Amino acid sequence: MNTKSDNYLLATLWTLLGMLGRVLPHLPNVTPTSPLALFGGTQMPLLRALSVTFLGLLLSDIALAAIYGYAVFGSWTFFTYTGFGAIVLAGRLLRNNPSAGRTLALLLASTLGYWLWTNFGVWLLAPEGVLYPRTLEGLLACYAMALPFLRNALIGDMAWGLVLFVSFAAIRKMAPRYGWSVQGA
Repeated sequence: MNTKSDNYLLATLWTLLGMLGRVLPHLPNVTPTSPLALFGGTQMPLLRALSVTFLGLLLSDIALAAIYGYAVFGSWTFFTYTGFGAIVLAGRLLRNNPSAGRTLALLLASTLGYWLWTNFGVWLLAPEGVLYPRTLEGLLACYAMALPFLRNALIGDMAWGLVLFVSFAAIRKMAPRYGWSVQGA
């Protein structure tokens, strides 16, 4: 088995899954993007995990712009992309000591951290007075209005995370029986 080719195949499939998860119809914030970023951080070299994550975001942003007439980039882009980049970095914490409890904790922390970071961006970058005043009360109101999205993100991230991490662990466990070599943490 050619490990280098297999790793490129994994990266390509990972990108497509992340892209499709954002583009295909879904409940708001119920996508595989956060768990895939965390998974990539655990299973790929850092530069590849970041590149694949950002490529998936870019391709899906282009597709969403074409489908719905959204701008490809906007004031939100910095917060969105850096939020997912931080999740990739969080995945590095699982590389040497993976466990179900640590994975679950990082999935939860990633979801909450991403939600806090991107909604802070909404509050900070929206034109003054259009959405929320630039006060502590305005920030808290922004977070309060975003709670339904957090609920959906938690549901989606836990479900997708379960599928990704449990299926990968199962594949790694049974791989030697079939002569496969599965790389990663």
